[in-house]
Amino acid sequence: MSTYTFELPEFGSDAEVAERTLRGLDTVSHVDTDPGSETLTVTSSLSYSEMLGVIRDSGIAAR
Repeated sequence: MSTYTFELPEFGSDAEVAERTLRGLDTVSHVDTDPGSETLTVTSSLSYSEMLGVIRDSGIAAR
C-alpha cells in the first residue's frame, strides 16, 4: 500500500464526492480530506497514476 496526496482545485464541491467514491473501493484502505490545504490523501494498493485515473473518471478534477 502507498499513500498519495492529490490537490482538489474544486475542493468545496469535489471533496465529499471523492471521499465517498474512494471509500467504496476494495483497493483503498484510507481516505482523508484536508480543507485547510484543499487536498485528498489516499492509501491504496493502486499506483499513483491508477488512483488519479479513478478520481478523474469519477468527474473530479485532481492533480
